[in-house]
Formats: sequence, C-alpha cells, structure tokens
Amino acid sequence: MLANMYKQLLFFIMVSLLILSASCHTKNETIVPTTIQVNEPAVFTCSPFDTGRITSILSLGWLQPVGHTIPTDHIYFSFQQNGSENLTLYAPGSGLVMQILSRPVLGVPEVKVWIKMNNLFTYYLDHVVLDTSIKTGTLIKAGQVIGTTGLGNTIDFGAIDSTVTNSFSNPARYFSQTIHCGKPLSYYKEPLKTKLYSLVDREGTEKDGWVCVDVPKTLSGNWFLDSTVLITDGPDGWDKELSFAYDIQHPQKLLVSIGGLNGMFGKWSILPSAMPPAQVTTASGKQSYLLWLFDPNYPNNPGAQAGLLIVQMIDDTHIKIEAFNNPRLQDAAFDGNAKIYAR
Repeated sequence: MLANMYKQLLFFIMVSLLILSASCHTKNETIVPTTIQVNEPAVFTCSPFDTGRITSILSLGWLQPVGHTIPTDHIYFSFQQNGSENLTLYAPGSGLVMQILSRPVLGVPEVKVWIKMNNLFTYYLDHVVLDTSIKTGTLIKAGQVIGTTGLGNTIDFGAIDSTVTNSFSNPARYFSQTIHCGKPLSYYKEPLKTKLYSLVDREGTEKDGWVCVDVPKTLSGNWFLDSTVLITDGPDGWDKELSFAYDIQHPQKLLVSIGGLNGMFGKWSILPSAMPPAQVTTASGKQSYLLWLFDPNYPNNPGAQAGLLIVQMIDDTHIKIEAFNNPRLQDAAFDGNAKIYAR
C-alpha cells in the first residue's frame, strides 16, 4: 500500500511541477467585492468526493522540495484513479465563490477556488476542474456538485481561519492563508469527522499535522536565505528555503528539507542519535547531520547516506549552514561555501 501511495504522490509532484512551469499563463479572476455578504457557519458537512473512493488523506505539513520546501498549509485527499478517471467534486461547505485561479495543465482546465463561508473563514480546493456554471460570485451549498477532480489522483484542501494565528518566527515571510491556516478536518461534523480522520495516513492519535514547527531560539522550523531583500514563501523563494521538520506519516521522525543549498535539494532523514533541532541553540555549537535518503521505513530500513549537513546558530534568528554532496563524509568544517539563513 505504501509503495502505491508513494507512486501516486510522485505522479502528483510531477504534475504539480508542470503546473508551476505554466504559471505565467494562468488567469486569476477578479476577487468578489466585499459588499457581497455571506454568513455561513464554519462547518463542513460533505467530503470533497465519495469517502468510499478515498485511499488516504495526508495531514498538514507535507514536505517535497522544491515546491513544498517548508510544511504545507493544506491537506491532500487521494483516490485510486482508474486510467484518466475523474471523480465528482462536492462542496464541503456552503458559501460564496470569492476567487478562481486558473492554471491548466496538459489541456486539463485545473483551478484553485476559494469559497468564503463568513467574514472569518474561507476554504479552498486546488487541482480541481469546476463546472462551467461556477463563477466568482456564485453562491453554493454544502454537498452541491461543483465539478470534478483534475488530472491527477490528489486534490488540495485548505482552511483559512482568521481566529487562528500560527506562531511563525517571522510572519512577514508568509501569506495570510499560511499564517491563519486551520486544520480542515477539525471543522467537520460528526460522524463524517471521525470517518475522515480514520483515513489519515499518520501514526499516533494526532491526525491534523503541523504547518508551523518553528521553536523560538532553536534550530527547529523554517529558515530563509539571508538577503537584503526579504525572501518570502512562494515560487521565487522556494529554492532559498529550508526546514527542520517532521515526517507527516511518521511524526516522530525528523527530516531536513532543502530547496537549494550547495547544489543539493530534497528531503532527508536525520539519525535518531543526532541532536533534535528543537534542542539546538546558540550554546550548542556546530552540529553535523548525516543526510539519509528518505525512506518511509527509516530507521528500520535506513537506506543510504546521501550527504552531510553542518549548521550552527550564530544568534537566535540566524544560522550558518553548509551541505556536502558526499555520502562518505561524517563531519566537516565550514568553508567559503557556507551560507547564512535567517528566520
């Protein structure tokens, strides 16, 4: 099952990269004026597609450089796709279509759509194909057919809740939908909530995942290449980000996600014997992390070492860091290729 799921995710990643490459040809419809009011409760009552077709749900915090170098602010619904089959798409909750971002891929008219339920709560679906009757300004009802799934076998589902504020070390680097990222499944009514949580592919009792793993004054969380221009999360910043975070399926396992450092990008496992990033401070000195090829069965099946990462906190908001694409290195000293990253 895991092998099939990772094949499906790999396909989804390839499709996503195609979408990103076509982003300059996208059309962003006008956002609905705020004079149009809607006041629905922030409650979901319908799955985006039939629950019997869901093969897995991935929680917040997925890592997949370069596009998702830092933990994602949305969850994923996946299904077993039969050929080029598309599933009927239902509105999880009632509301007003606020915005549609069109980004076709391989001839499929995929979009990202934002649906406002009230002044404090909006949700969005991505990698979907909307019915032609759905436009910005359309009022929809929970359970209404609004389109189909897109090219792949996965859709994104995110919640933007203004009553939630995630504690990022430097909020200026993030979009509002990330700062106010809610936990989508937590807004569902029972018994559907319990059913959907049972489909989340995540060990332990905590099924929502984490979009923010920043721990102040420690190495844990997100870092950005230090620059005179503030680098923010998004296509222009993805290759200048890195994160010390967690595997969403096995949340006790630490990962390093790198968008681009000394010729290396990807995500790697960290040995359990290494100092946890949440314990690394300015007093810890230089740390050496062996980068192991990511394997869902790690550390029982550690795979192979891919390289070495050395890092040192030089103050509470800056680190000196360098990656070595050498699977035999166990330690190294900083040289002229080291970079400075900041919160």
